[in-house]
Amino acid sequence: MKVGPNLKLLLSVWNILSRRQRTTAPLHQALLPTTSPRGTSGHRKFQKTFSKLIMKTFVIGIGGVTNGGKTTLAKNLQKHLPNCSVISQDDFFKPPSEIETDKNGFLQYDVLEALNMEKMMSTISCWMQSPRHSPVSTERNNEDVPILIIEGFLLFNYKPLETIWNRRYFVTIPYEECKRRRSTRVYEPPDPPGYFDGHVWPMYLKHRREIEDIEWEIVYLDGTKSKEDLFSQVYEDLRQELAKQKLSCKASLEGSSA
Repeated sequence: MKVGPNLKLLLSVWNILSRRQRTTAPLHQALLPTTSPRGTSGHRKFQKTFSKLIMKTFVIGIGGVTNGGKTTLAKNLQKHLPNCSVISQDDFFKPPSEIETDKNGFLQYDVLEALNMEKMMSTISCWMQSPRHSPVSTERNNEDVPILIIEGFLLFNYKPLETIWNRRYFVTIPYEECKRRRSTRVYEPPDPPGYFDGHVWPMYLKHRREIEDIEWEIVYLDGTKSKEDLFSQVYEDLRQELAKQKLSCKASLEGSSA
């Protein structure tokens, strides 16, 4: 696959960032160079090109509580949205040997440090550079805007991702329902006695408070609804947002050609 010069520059900048242990800059901001070999005009040209790349995609975040139905919702949406890919944060957990334990002996899975976020960022970056040739599973229709759904329990707490979202959803369910659902799931390694109350739920509350303190537009979803009702709510909302995106993209292209 041939890659244009602008995408080559994006990839080279990302490779530099990925060698750092952690970056706090948002993905879009971090990938924009602060200087240009061609001076200010070259920098503006690059920013304009990158902005067009962003406008030609639509990125959806589905975050929220464990066992809230995030993965089911994402897969249902993928079946009905054209040219749609899905990335699951659960696919980026570090090996058990690299997971820290707390003073109670509980493995700390419900924290960002348990995830290989650099690898996840690289996967997202590759999709954004060439969404129609992404290794991520895609239902293709070349006439539609490429859509990426990212689902996971700690999406909106990771600062480098904060500017990529076109739409954010956060699934919630009450404590008792979450605990009941968790008890029916089989994990490897299995949850030890007291793990839900001693680690899982406290971490969920902590991370939810963090995103509530940030002025973002997040659509909160009731995870106790049936999967059909939840899908219908989100699908209709996305149809409206995608229509707005197409109008915005059309206006931008008309403006740039003027």
